[in-house]
Amino acid sequence: MQTNPNINLTMLCDFYELTMANGYFRSGMQDKITYFDLFFRKVPDEGGFAIAAGLEQAIEYIQNLHFGEDDIAYLRSRHFSARISWTI
Repeated sequence: MQTNPNINLTMLCDFYELTMANGYFRSGMQDKITYFDLFFRKVPDEGGFAIAAGLEQAIEYIQNLHFGEDDIAYLRSRHFSARISWTI
């Protein structure tokens, strides 16, 4: 499944991941491999199981992850490090 290449979905993530990435950078760990999880907090409708789909879309999102100039300006306004290069 191809998403629209003209739409940047990078900022549609949990602010926690951006905060953690900034913390790694400020600690001098920007070149260290780190891992984040994709998950949900509880099974919907109190059911006993859940079916997950969308791995292809998750991989495509990560492969196309980049920040535009407006995104960078916003992150800097939220006190993210001005030294980090967020663009790919």
